[in-house]
Amino acid sequence: MLRPLVMFGYSLIFIITIFFSSGLLNTVLPYSKTIQNLGDISVKWQYFTEHKDDYNAIFLGPSTTYFGVVPKIFDEYMTKEGKSVKSFNFGISGANVSELDFYLQKILDLKPANLKWIFLDCSVDLFTNFGSTSAQEIYWHTPRKTVENFQLIWESSIDNWQVKVPYIYANFQSFIYRWLGLGQLSTLWQERILNLDLSNADPLAKVSEDRLLQESGYYAIDWQKKAEKWKTLFRANGLDTYLKNLQNEQTKLVNLNSENTFQNTSTIYGVKMMENIASRIEQQQQINNKIEAIFFIPPLLESDSNPSALYKAYNSGYIDTLFSFNNPNNFTNLYEVTRRIDSAHLNHQGAQEFTVLLASKFTEYLNSSGEKVANR
Repeated sequence: MLRPLVMFGYSLIFIITIFFSSGLLNTVLPYSKTIQNLGDISVKWQYFTEHKDDYNAIFLGPSTTYFGVVPKIFDEYMTKEGKSVKSFNFGISGANVSELDFYLQKILDLKPANLKWIFLDCSVDLFTNFGSTSAQEIYWHTPRKTVENFQLIWESSIDNWQVKVPYIYANFQSFIYRWLGLGQLSTLWQERILNLDLSNADPLAKVSEDRLLQESGYYAIDWQKKAEKWKTLFRANGLDTYLKNLQNEQTKLVNLNSENTFQNTSTIYGVKMMENIASRIEQQQQINNKIEAIFFIPPLLESDSNPSALYKAYNSGYIDTLFSFNNPNNFTNLYEVTRRIDSAHLNHQGAQEFTVLLASKFTEYLNSSGEKVANR
């Protein structure tokens, strides 16, 4: 009778030992400090770590930043205005706010010597995407980051448990894959045994690394091989919906500003995440008071992004500066079909025009008295 219990106890101890040993190994080995097999994220990170002291401004955001902000144009505009700015686009396709917060911590840990401004596009107000076993999701689910997400989900008074449970499960799954090194094992198997190229899951979306770095991290969707197919699908399946949403939003905004229009409750605990991000930068300011956070909302319709968390965070005093370009009545050209690749993303022409507007607003901000500034 005792023998089965003893064997069970030994088995349990063995499993627990393997679990914690795997986790500790994956914490101390280089995997936790380097970014590998994440395509353009890896390319950007390696380049930025090697040239971190060359830049005094960085743009951090999801694909709306990656494909929407052109550092060369931004820097040229600022030079004409008598401002010395050299910027880098660290936009990450598919990133959510939690993932951006993770990379923000990594960037701050590098202690770039000349970094003054971090432009933050936090338009994707989510805890995780549901591709929880993807290499991109697995990488940033460290124990600390996973616990932070669990706390935010648990404390959220907005969502019911039918919404919370899938997010908890997705975060836990990503964490387990990272902790046990399953992501690394899968990568090793696919690269060494199956001889697969994991630098980009979609070969048509593959970017030219040389051009990516020449453009300081920016890469237009137009330059990808899939651009024409992407545009054709949008024109055929999404254009009518986009134009309808655009008209509805323009009508709604006639007598209201953007802040009062977007009062829908943030689907996830977005305000708290904005507070956490701002707090990290404030802590860094105690060491290096040059760094300043500039939050911005790219030209997006409410149907593609809910900016209410950003407005609430600004009004609550968690963030000091907010530039918003989500009013199609004020920035009509950015919402024209000829400036977009789809409903959420600008094409190269649109990105160039948006970058000029962003630089213009930033110049106004620098020339102002330094009080809280929000462009609505």
